[in-house]
Amino acid sequence: MLTIANLSGGRDSTAMVIRYLELGNKIDYILFCDTGYEFPAMYDYINKLDSYLQRNFSKSITWLNKGGKENANDTHTIMEKWAFIKPIEKGDKAGRKRGLPMMMGKDYCTRETKIRPTKLFLKDKCADKFQVTALIGYTHNEVENGRVSNLDYAIAKYPLHEWGWNEKEVSEFLSERQIMNPLYNHFQRTGCFLCPKQNKASLYNLYKHYPKEWELMKDWELKAISLECANKSFKMKFLGQYEKEFELQSKQGLLFDEVEFSEYETCFCGK
Repeated sequence: MLTIANLSGGRDSTAMVIRYLELGNKIDYILFCDTGYEFPAMYDYINKLDSYLQRNFSKSITWLNKGGKENANDTHTIMEKWAFIKPIEKGDKAGRKRGLPMMMGKDYCTRETKIRPTKLFLKDKCADKFQVTALIGYTHNEVENGRVSNLDYAIAKYPLHEWGWNEKEVSEFLSERQIMNPLYNHFQRTGCFLCPKQNKASLYNLYKHYPKEWELMKDWELKAISLECANKSFKMKFLGQYEKEFELQSKQGLLFDEVEFSEYETCFCGK
């Protein structure tokens, strides 16, 4: 039986992997699927986490599609290909470029940068899905509320659910070991900075603290507009409109209170 864990660098999957190993369980492969649009702090965190896992458990992280590319010598990232190069093949939008990932549901970003690389990796390791267990970092409450993964390449297992762990237990576990991802100092959730599912507070912190990434998001919107793509904006409004709104509200003192975000120590030197 082959056991894999999908590690995003977020708190849930990180806590799941470390605790699972602490309990003496086996993980054959710890997979990090690189979208190519992670924060620099995420890449730094993954490298430090890899060293931590090697030092404490003799396990390393398997990095899939480094730089967000299928092949190291590719000119474009996987995301760029699906957004601006590969045309839609069916339906009334056939022939047009897809443009930006959609706000609702699963889009090409998750399918092509997370699911497909995992399936291709496992195809060479074990073709029988019933011989593969995939550890998924959904919390106890998420699973109880019906969140599950219907995988066609493995049998899903939810350790956090089995342990009764939710956000409180996960955060305490990582904070005690001083291995919380520092991105949680600015965001309630982590992930690809292009993600259209992030809320307005997340967009504001992206705009305020990560100007390079914010400008890249705006460039993607402009490109989607110029190519007349099917989806031209990340949110209901364009990022330029949000930017003007942030600037105005900042002058009026009406912006988000950042006290809600904790200050985490991330030295990998705790328990």
